[in-house]
Amino acid sequence: MLLTSYTFLFVFLPISLIINYFNLNKTIKTLFLGIFSGYFYFVDNGYLIIILIFLSILMNLQINTRLFNNSFFILLLLLPLIIFKYSFVLFNLIGSNLPEFINNNFPIGLSFFTFQAIAYYFDKERLKNKDSVFDIFTFLTFFPQLLAGPIVDIGTYRKGIKTSKIVIENFSEGIRRLSLGLLKKFFIADTLSQITYIYLDNEFELSLSTLSALILILSYTFQIYFDFSAYCDIAIGIGMLFGFSLPENFNRPYLADSFQDFWRRWHITLSSFFKNFVYIPLGGSRTSKLKNYRNLWITFFLTSLWHGATLNFLLWGFLHGLFLTFEKLIKYRKLFSNRFITFILLSLTWVPFFAKSFADSINIISSLFVTDSYDDNLLPLMAEVINLKFLIVFFICICSLIDFKKISFFYDNLYINIVLLITSIYIVLLSSVDPFIYFKF
Repeated sequence: MLLTSYTFLFVFLPISLIINYFNLNKTIKTLFLGIFSGYFYFVDNGYLIIILIFLSILMNLQINTRLFNNSFFILLLLLPLIIFKYSFVLFNLIGSNLPEFINNNFPIGLSFFTFQAIAYYFDKERLKNKDSVFDIFTFLTFFPQLLAGPIVDIGTYRKGIKTSKIVIENFSEGIRRLSLGLLKKFFIADTLSQITYIYLDNEFELSLSTLSALILILSYTFQIYFDFSAYCDIAIGIGMLFGFSLPENFNRPYLADSFQDFWRRWHITLSSFFKNFVYIPLGGSRTSKLKNYRNLWITFFLTSLWHGATLNFLLWGFLHGLFLTFEKLIKYRKLFSNRFITFILLSLTWVPFFAKSFADSINIISSLFVTDSYDDNLLPLMAEVINLKFLIVFFICICSLIDFKKISFFYDNLYINIVLLITSIYIVLLSSVDPFIYFKF
């Protein structure tokens, strides 16, 4: 069940909110959210919910008995992720086809709730209470952020699970975030996705020029941001409606003036996870320069593998590792910093994310230097979808690169936020429902 589906928005969410506001105590709210969240996941994933049950039982067993050493225990937690996401590498090496069970089934959100399980196990706040198997299951399956984050710490969850009263300010902010998320997804991201789909769905060999390559790259650059931040806005907004203050996952990342700054603003909870569980344990920056660079490259190698074990994602990780290393080598932020240069380089690094192959990644980037558009067979296809709506969306995207000040009246006004919700629902009803980009991770 998608957070943007009609069934969720007009049936599941209203019913669950009504039940939530019956002043439930902690035990009943845990039971209610666990059952509803489990059903939410079961609708689209069926018996694969057994993975979440397995993780919950495994963690409870480990916490109570210390049956395994930490390294082997983490390997057990990662086992479903390894099987469903990376076992194809092994089968390719031995020249065998991937079993149909694995090939035809990928548990949505597997990477996210696996990492959340690891973060939970090492969270010192966890030690303050003894959680049952069902407590852990409810924590892992909390439906607003189950499928694509943000990764939540146990302290934030426990505070929310104790909240049952409606706080009007949180309710208003929750409506605003939910509405903005729906508008970002349906009006902006899905409009930009038309350009990406023209490229992805075309089975013929495409020739690009500077203009078509630029449109394709910029469209996806804005699409992936508005698509993923839309999901996080929706998740945070729904979380607020249920009394949870989920962590922010984005802080206007395209305003970053360096790659270091970008990773403080983009996918913040995942960045923190790799920093806390990979980069710092390796020694972080509190070591020699060479070891610091080693730690950086290992971290981005694992980050790229998290997204996918393909040459494209390895190229993406390599480029980010390269630019971050370069910044450290020349003391980038002390010499100069520039949002425009950073944005252009970031846009280029997104090419491996959407390109169909490693060769296509190189072709798209190299096409930026093909000024002759005579043989460009992608541009005419793009022209068919570049209408007034697309131009309005693209203008909004350009405006998002400007650092506007927050207007508090708009943020705090319940009535304006209700109008915003009605507007967003109207746009949802006029649109088709497409999955979020990060669901495939």
